[in-house]
Amino acid sequence: MTRRFVQIALVCVVMLVVASMAAAQQVPQPMVRLGNFIEVGNDVFMHITAAADIRYRTTTNWDFDSRVRDRTPSRFPGDTVTQEGEFDGTYAELRLGVEARYQKNLTLYLLFEHQQIFDGNLIDDRSNSTNPGGTDVFGRTAATENPGFHTERYWIDYKFAGTPLRMRVGADLWQQDQAGLVGDDDPRFALFADFGDFDLMAAAVYQFESQRLGLENDNDFIYYTFSGGYNLKPHRFQLDVTYFRDRFQGADTQSPVLSTRTALGFQGQRTDSVLIMGSWSGRIGPVRALVQGNFLTGTAHGGKIAAGLPAGVAPNRKYDIFAGGVVAYAEMDLGIVRPFVGFIYGSGDGDPTDRHLHGFMTLPVNEITQITATPYFSQLETSTAFQLRDYACPARTQGVRTPGAAANGAGPVGNLSAIGGSVLGGTNQCAHTTGNPFNDRIGNNSHPGINTAYSNPGTFDIPIGVRVFPLKGHEITGWFVHRRVDKSALLDRAFIVGTDPGFNGHIRKALYNEVGGFYQWTLNPFFDIRLAGNIGIPDGGYRDIGRLANCNPSGPRAGCDGNDIALSGEARFRARF
Repeated sequence: MTRRFVQIALVCVVMLVVASMAAAQQVPQPMVRLGNFIEVGNDVFMHITAAADIRYRTTTNWDFDSRVRDRTPSRFPGDTVTQEGEFDGTYAELRLGVEARYQKNLTLYLLFEHQQIFDGNLIDDRSNSTNPGGTDVFGRTAATENPGFHTERYWIDYKFAGTPLRMRVGADLWQQDQAGLVGDDDPRFALFADFGDFDLMAAAVYQFESQRLGLENDNDFIYYTFSGGYNLKPHRFQLDVTYFRDRFQGADTQSPVLSTRTALGFQGQRTDSVLIMGSWSGRIGPVRALVQGNFLTGTAHGGKIAAGLPAGVAPNRKYDIFAGGVVAYAEMDLGIVRPFVGFIYGSGDGDPTDRHLHGFMTLPVNEITQITATPYFSQLETSTAFQLRDYACPARTQGVRTPGAAANGAGPVGNLSAIGGSVLGGTNQCAHTTGNPFNDRIGNNSHPGINTAYSNPGTFDIPIGVRVFPLKGHEITGWFVHRRVDKSALLDRAFIVGTDPGFNGHIRKALYNEVGGFYQWTLNPFFDIRLAGNIGIPDGGYRDIGRLANCNPSGPRAGCDGNDIALSGEARFRARF
C-alpha cells in the first residue's frame, strides 16, 4: 500500500514538473494595437494624449500711439485676453487627456487643460500672490483668483449598430457650417445620420446656463443647430440652420457685476434669431475654394423693467433682425507656392436709433468662431486682424504720458453707452473678439434698451497672401489683410459725441491694414516650432478715432496721433502625443 502510494505521488510530481516546464516555455500573449490605441481589456482600447504649447510673446503700440503707455488688459496671470493680445512674456497651454473605445461603436474622450502666464514666481504655484499688491498706475488691483486645472472637453460617442444613426453628448470641439462661423466646444447633445453621400445633423447646445446666476427655468441661452450635406466629390454642398434663443442676457440678476464675457443686457431682454447658411466647397483643377452665404433674421426685445432703461425708452421695445454676410476663399496649388485670397463681408447697422438690427454676427453675444479651424483659413491663425485678439482702440487715454508727469488716469473716450459699455482706457479687442473676423464689439449698446452683438458697424475684410513649402516640413506664409466696416454711423456715435467739437466729419470706414506671416518647422509628427509676427498700420478710420481721443487730459484738449504702427511677435514650441 505504501509502495503504491509512493508510485502515485512520483507520477503526480513528474506531471507537475512537465506542466510547469511547458508553461514556462509558452509564448507570451502579444499586445494588440489599433493605431495609437492599445488593448487594455476584451475589445477595450485606450490611449493617453499629452500636449505642451509653450509661447513667448511681445507687443508694442497695440493702440497705435507711442505716447500712450503700453499695458496688459488685466493683471490676472490666467487671463487669455492678455496671453493672445497685448502682452510681453511667456505662457503655456498644457493638456492631458485619455480616449477609450469599446468595439466599434462606443468612444469616451476626456481632456484636461491648464493655461497660464508663467515666470519664476508663478512656476512655484504662487498664483494667489502674483503681483506686488496695491493698484498699478492705471488703478487696477492685484489678481486674487486661482486659475486651477480644468476640464477642457469631454464627450461620449455611440454608433447605433445596424442603423445610420450616431449620438454624441458632451463638449467636443465642433463646427456646424463649412466656414466654421458657428462652432466651439460648447456642451451639446447631437444626433448624426449618415446615408452615404448624404448626411444630417441636429443638436441642442448650451451657451450659458442660468445656474451660474443662481436661477433656473427660463433664464438660459440655448441654441439649436440643423445641418444637411451632400458629397459629390470633389464638391460638397451644405445647408445649415441655427435657432438662437437667448434669455440669459436678460435674466433678473439685480446686479451689474455678473457677466458672461461682457456685461449682461437689460433685465427682461430676449432674442429669438435664425441664422441660415448655404455653402459650397470643392476643387476645380488646381484651385481649392469655398463660398458661403449667410442670412440672419428674427426678433429681439429690449428690457422690460422701466427703472433700468435709458430715459425715454419704452419697456419691451421690439427690434426686427435682418442681416447678411458672405465668406469666400480660393487657393491655387502651384506645387511649392500656393497663393490665396479671402473675402469676409457682414452687413452693418446704419441707424442706432431705429427698431432694426442690421449688423451681421453669428451669435447675439460676443463669441468666437471656428473659421481658422477649417481647412480654408487655418494659415491666418496668427493674424490679429483676422483671428487673434483685436488691436486696441486707437490712443486710449488712460496712461497718456505728459511733460512732467509719469502717467495720467484720464477718463474714457466718447459715448461709452454706444460701444457696449467697454472702457476704452483699459480694454483691447476694439472691434472684434478673438477667433471672430466679424465686428461684434463696437455698437452693442447703441440701440436703446438692448445689448446685442447684432448692433455693429458691419465687416469688410480682404486677406491676400501666399503659402510656400520650400522643403518637406517647412512652411513660410505671409499675408496682407485690409479691415474696414460696412457703415460708420455707430462709430460716429461711439467716438464723436461729446469729444472734439472741431471734428465735423464722419469717421472713415477703413480701420487698419496688417502685414503678417509665420515660419513653421515641423521636425516630426509630434513636434513643431513656429515664429510669427504682425505689423498693424492704422488707416483713415483709426486715425480719426485717435484724433478724437485726448492726449492732454491735464490741460487744454489735444487730440492724439493714433498713427504709429502696432507690432507683435511670437515664438511657439509645441509637442503633441
